[in-house]
Amino acid sequence: MEEGLIRNTPDLKEACAALVAGGVAALDTEFVWRATFRPHLAIVQMAGADGVCRALDCQLGTDPSPFAAVLSDPAVVKVLHAAHQDLELLHHYASVVPVNVFDTQLAAGFCGHSANVGLQKLLYEVLDVGLPKTETCTDWSRRPLTDAQVRYALDDVRYLVALRAALLAQCDAFGTREWLEEDLQKLELPEAYGEIEPEEAWKRIRNASRHLRPQGLAGLRAVAAVREVRAREWNLPRAWLGEDGSLVALAERLQRGETSFPNVRFRHRLRNNAQRDHLAADYADALAEAARLPEGEWPLPVQPDYPSEVRDAADRAHDYLVARGEELHVDPAVFANRAQLLAFVDDPEAPENPLAEGWRFETVGRTIIERFYVP
Repeated sequence: MEEGLIRNTPDLKEACAALVAGGVAALDTEFVWRATFRPHLAIVQMAGADGVCRALDCQLGTDPSPFAAVLSDPAVVKVLHAAHQDLELLHHYASVVPVNVFDTQLAAGFCGHSANVGLQKLLYEVLDVGLPKTETCTDWSRRPLTDAQVRYALDDVRYLVALRAALLAQCDAFGTREWLEEDLQKLELPEAYGEIEPEEAWKRIRNASRHLRPQGLAGLRAVAAVREVRAREWNLPRAWLGEDGSLVALAERLQRGETSFPNVRFRHRLRNNAQRDHLAADYADALAEAARLPEGEWPLPVQPDYPSEVRDAADRAHDYLVARGEELHVDPAVFANRAQLLAFVDDPEAPENPLAEGWRFETVGRTIIERFYVP
């Protein structure tokens, strides 16, 4: 089978058989996200140990089951760069949880590179390969795709197998491979691909805690849950049903002491009058219900207002992580983000903090407790 587009199920079966035979599948996706709840998957690029690159056209109704078998095969390593969004798309397309995943961006952070490095830069740094960026504005949903578009898309998987091998060699040299493998296992957790609970959607709204106290957060939780449910039901982007700032403004009404919401106005992009009226009523009902909640049921801020001594200690702990990262050839961002570091300095026994377990605790967490913990 030649390099190029896969347009039917028999060709997909043949391509997937080659991936299984070689034990490795380099993967990437191209998608369009305009007017739907989730991105619209247009093509899936794949390359195997034989070096042949192919792209599955996902708009032709091809049976995804051969590809699903590859994703779920523990004997086939799936190599992606900045894997999270691609894995979510592939999970929804193929209805399986990917296993044995290798993220080259994550791996880069364990061998002296930035943990947020782009593929183009990483390929140049590690393999001295330069990728052209000629189709960055392509509408991947339009057909037919040109040969130039297909070549551009395939270049994103062409070198991933070699890149993985080179990064693993660097990790072996620095003694970080075991730590990397511990983190890679988290990409196989089924909960990473589950839908967010509507009642938890408010936690994704950035900086809400700066504007809202717990009572206002109760209102935000209520309207964010409405937006999440309706966006899924109507298959529309969340922002079309109200920008984050609009939801915060609605919650501020509750915080100001309002208990009745007859005229809910918010910034949205809905053109369907019935949906608009329905949503406004839903928001009003949700706010009214939140207004009746007792104080004990108000949510706490996602980002607590830490005292200055904790923030100062976290600053010093961050400096330690930078120095320790240089020593270990690990990007400090791999250890923890700012919020996780603050929480750990404040309470090392808080659940689900990455610094409290595994290789992170052994390499930096224990020392942070000894030097920077603020009782």
